[in-house]
Amino acid sequence: MIKFIQFIFTKQFWMHIGAYAVLVCIMLYGLFSYLNSYTLHGEELAVPNIRGYHISEVEHLLANESLGFVVVDSIYVEKVGGGMVMEQIPDSGFLVKMDRKIYLTLSAYQAPKIPLPNLKFDDRRNVIAQLRAIGFKVDSISYIPSECVDCLEFIEIRGKRIPPGTKLDIGTSLALVLGGGKSDQFVPIPYLGGMSMADALETTKQAGLKISVMVLDAEFTASDSLNAFVYKQIPAPTNNPSAYLGSPIQLFFTTDDNKRPEIPIVDEPQDTLQ
Repeated sequence: MIKFIQFIFTKQFWMHIGAYAVLVCIMLYGLFSYLNSYTLHGEELAVPNIRGYHISEVEHLLANESLGFVVVDSIYVEKVGGGMVMEQIPDSGFLVKMDRKIYLTLSAYQAPKIPLPNLKFDDRRNVIAQLRAIGFKVDSISYIPSECVDCLEFIEIRGKRIPPGTKLDIGTSLALVLGGGKSDQFVPIPYLGGMSMADALETTKQAGLKISVMVLDAEFTASDSLNAFVYKQIPAPTNNPSAYLGSPIQLFFTTDDNKRPEIPIVDEPQDTLQ
């Protein structure tokens, strides 16, 4: 023990301590230098603003800044072409390390399609609110005689009636046709026997009436629609004004020529739609 204490006070002991201290300092310096170079400590870059650029331009822009990118989402933006940067995270101006990934949201190339809901007979305010809530536009509103007042009868696009369930681009403009209540005007009921679906629809519309129900034969298929014709109608046709303007008509369709009706002599109403 006495020899060890004496050794502590020798020059040789302190030379060893100094050598170890220098070695430790060198090792610590090397370690911190390595960590600084590995984590790029103190080397930060400002994120550029890449909103409004097309995705084809982004890789070159970020490569010049030693940054990368990942596309995480896409959204539909009306009147904006597909592939444009709409959002970025981190935002422009943020300081980040080299090789940091920038997360991008792009504009969609195509408008998503959504089904037209069945809102028949719903009131005008509710129809407009629901259509706008899911992304449609209401372009115009018109009225036809009907048993309901200010309720939806059908929806059109450029004069063509669109059935519920039809998938349309988000943002599509729709024309609403609403019921205006019963009219005090009476009109004749046209003879529709033998007419195709398209002709029957147009003739009914021109007469100021509407088709409430279309009944198809049991053997009827979708491919038969072009060849189908009316073989029965309720109410029956009349020459004299006998139905309220906007009254409903039931039509029965078939492709069986044996059911093709003979042209009747119409005068007074024979059947009425209850």
